[in-house]
Amino acid sequence: MQNYELLENLQIDLKNKRSGTIKTTCPKCSPERRNKKDPCLSVNIDEGLYRCHHCEWHGKVFNKIPKKEYTVPIPRLEKLEKTTIEWFENVRKISNNTLLRFGVTDSREWMPKSNAEIPVICFNYYRDGKLVNTKFRGKGKDFKLIKNAELIFYNLDSIKDEKTVYVVEGEIDALSLYEAGIYSVVSVPNGASKGNQKMEYLDNCWELFEDKEKIVLFTDNDEAGYSLRDELGRRFGFERCYKVNYPEGCKDANEMLIQFGAETLKRICENIEPFPIEGVLSVGEDLIDDIYHFWEHGYPSGVKSGIDNLDELFSLMEGQYTTITGIPSSGKSEIIDFITTSVSKTHGWKWGITSFENQPSSLHVTKLVEKIGGAAFGFRKDPTHRLTQSQFEKSLLFAHEHFTFVNVNKVDLSLDGILQKFAELVKQRGCKGFVLDPWNYIESAIPSGMTETQYISECLTKIKNFCMKYSAHLFLVAHPTKLKKEANGKYEIPTMYSISGSAHFFNKTDNGIAVYRDFETGIVTLYIQKIRYSWLGKLGYCEFMFNNDTRQYIPINNLATAFKKQEPIQQQNNFIPLQQEEMPF
Repeated sequence: MQNYELLENLQIDLKNKRSGTIKTTCPKCSPERRNKKDPCLSVNIDEGLYRCHHCEWHGKVFNKIPKKEYTVPIPRLEKLEKTTIEWFENVRKISNNTLLRFGVTDSREWMPKSNAEIPVICFNYYRDGKLVNTKFRGKGKDFKLIKNAELIFYNLDSIKDEKTVYVVEGEIDALSLYEAGIYSVVSVPNGASKGNQKMEYLDNCWELFEDKEKIVLFTDNDEAGYSLRDELGRRFGFERCYKVNYPEGCKDANEMLIQFGAETLKRICENIEPFPIEGVLSVGEDLIDDIYHFWEHGYPSGVKSGIDNLDELFSLMEGQYTTITGIPSSGKSEIIDFITTSVSKTHGWKWGITSFENQPSSLHVTKLVEKIGGAAFGFRKDPTHRLTQSQFEKSLLFAHEHFTFVNVNKVDLSLDGILQKFAELVKQRGCKGFVLDPWNYIESAIPSGMTETQYISECLTKIKNFCMKYSAHLFLVAHPTKLKKEANGKYEIPTMYSISGSAHFFNKTDNGIAVYRDFETGIVTLYIQKIRYSWLGKLGYCEFMFNNDTRQYIPINNLATAFKKQEPIQQQNNFIPLQQEEMPF
């Protein structure tokens, strides 16, 4: 973020300036002063400095997130050896003209699998005609890309000004489609894997795909290929994605070229089908593969947070949302920070956050940094529990890479407006998880003739549809109505039915969690009150203590080590003790 963005996050009115020195009103004292328009705050935008001459509120914003610097590869211009040309022609059925068109070259390179310098084929990656990366291929499946070079799609320049593009899983598959007369084809640089797909290459060139009308996902015909295809479809939007029908016994485009020839491969490429999005589903045609998969491998598993006692009860499922409630000051937002950072460290998830009460967003980031780094952010009486400079900077970079905040001062705050912004974060940043905190801040006007119950039902349906469309998981925070105190003076434990407005908060949510804090003992309990599918969790509760010195939630069964003075904190799960310059990821 730029300095002006960080200053605006502090609610400072920069009067549309992006640089220079200005005087403006102070967000801290001006609303309470008689002369509310007195420009008492001096701001140096370039240096990020601000000081109020009335209340003395002052400080400095800083942006130390380093701009990513990429290694620029040295061109390998060696001509292809005769043996290489013959291998492509005889084994892969790819002509020398195609190799020349793609700029394929020969060279020698040290390769990790061979543990030696060996002859390699160079697949060169260009953007705007400039070399930005090279993939080396040695004998067998000995591959590597240039370390720290920019990741982009292979053959990226071919899709400019094209409305239909093909996406394949390997460079040789891209060459195969070109051989068959399909020219607007790109390949992912690092193949496919099961589970979470990291798509830095898509983030780096998203703008080139925004105007495409048809995107044909021609990934490999195996489980890893399907996983890649599904994530690409989620990012691009399945409504403009198409698939091909694989001939029996063929795994990829090159195998089709080898077995059937260029003309047949072209017909296969042209015989594309849209992904089913809406309408009816036939058991024997549309659903049969999934049903057999459930029979052979069991129901789909959810994503575990990495927090042991919570993982026994609850897991995150793509296409679902979870409603979280609790009385004020019970720790709802802190718990969500705890869960989301743990999921990011464990599974690499990226999150989009709309938080109205955690403002400004820069202060919210400091809380995330504490959860990521495992120690306190700011100055504390006991410096033992504070993040070191190195730990702080690593945690800040991790937060930068995994969390994006919706600017509540700049977007349409209707539910439709927020979900639209979330959809953009799916497509452009690959976000998989979202937080809407809390529900009652969303601007809404109940249409004429509609009851509040009907309106809430419609809104919750929109949230569910968003999660299903984009294979995302969303945490929705909703405050309960004013609860009664029991005879002992404590508030009763809230339920999903305690949420103000409608019983639909319980009826429609996939999962329901109530956060309850006992202010006498300090114990924070998560009550799992609804799990839609039994294989994703179960009803029950888990308990934590919040260590104010370190700003960490400690499972109740780990208290013996959690509160020792002058010692690093021993934490469960993937939270590693901060004894040296270590980070838990």
